[in-house]
Amino acid sequence: MTDTYRHLVIGRGIMGSAAAMHLAANSDDVAVLGPTEAMAIADSAVPKASHHDAGRNAHSLDEDPVWSELGATSVARYRGIEKAAGIGFFDEIGYARIHHDAAVVERSANHALRFSGNRPEVMSRDEANERFPFFHFEPGETIGYQPKDAGRINPRGYVDAMSTVAASNGAEIIDDHAVEMIVRDGGVQVHTAGGQTLLSERVIVATGAYSTFDNLLPILLPLHVRGRTIVMVPVDDETLPDLSGMPSVGCHPGDGRVRTYWHPPVTYPDGQKYLKIGGGPEGPQRISNLTELNEWLRSDGDPDMADAYRAELHRMMPGLDLSDSATAACVTSETHSLRPYAEAICGGRVVVLTGGNGHGAKAADALGEIGASLMLEQAWPGQTTQSQFALPDAAR
Repeated sequence: MTDTYRHLVIGRGIMGSAAAMHLAANSDDVAVLGPTEAMAIADSAVPKASHHDAGRNAHSLDEDPVWSELGATSVARYRGIEKAAGIGFFDEIGYARIHHDAAVVERSANHALRFSGNRPEVMSRDEANERFPFFHFEPGETIGYQPKDAGRINPRGYVDAMSTVAASNGAEIIDDHAVEMIVRDGGVQVHTAGGQTLLSERVIVATGAYSTFDNLLPILLPLHVRGRTIVMVPVDDETLPDLSGMPSVGCHPGDGRVRTYWHPPVTYPDGQKYLKIGGGPEGPQRISNLTELNEWLRSDGDPDMADAYRAELHRMMPGLDLSDSATAACVTSETHSLRPYAEAICGGRVVVLTGGNGHGAKAADALGEIGASLMLEQAWPGQTTQSQFALPDAAR
């Protein structure tokens, strides 16, 4: 038996869920295909997802104006999605960007002003040390601080909320995953691991890091998939008051030190509150095939990178107890341009939507809108241009 749709989204991660939400709001006969909570499934053939976490940065304080616009557009819609779904996922706790180059912070603040309407504060090291007593900023560092329309999202909650809104507008949620996609003159045929056959007029492929390994696309997608390591630091109730007012953080310190991002303590599914730190793009964990990807996602990450992140955290927060910290693995998918890929191929029957470059979670809503606009052949949304998201010639 074949189930038939007008629009099918392959991938129920952050970008795929956003695309399904926008499609369902503007069309009928929409479905989105992907497993639920795949990290908990023992079957190594089931695609895993980095969004099974409790914290991602959300802001528009970016040096690249494209990511700044995507971030500002998405953040501005968070509350509306929360209200429509009845699911909260955004903590407006602010975001601080620490950089060794003051000019980068100033440019980023100007981009945030342009796209969000509010210019973040730009502070010297001494001003920031007074403002944030739980941090220790180094000489020569400049700090941009975005107190409004910025903070932390729970990506699990974000996906749940967008899926709920999509379903309320008629989208069908299919708890399975694609193993084969065949583009025909009459549409796109998709076979699933569960034995289903789906036929759709058009398909969005939004499978994240798997896009370059799962052999669904009829092109070779040039993604650099890199394993990332995160460190989870448990924080007890006695310490929490000392961290009151802590924003999410992105740190680019220079001098050969690793770049990092962190989140203040938040409750994870195990009931424990953790402060999370991760980083990149430093590290040797380049992933070259599907087996390596699945093995990495089930690992504890790279112990050397974990030690480097602990050292950064100790430098910035010397009073924090790191003795019981644990590590985990996630991945990022990087494009040649460090901007997402969003382009229709195969005569418009297939839309490629991938390449978060470490920014995809916060910008998912805007990226989903772009994917849906390509699928529906609508005008390109926002101030970005289609050429900024184009696939390289080698992939066509």
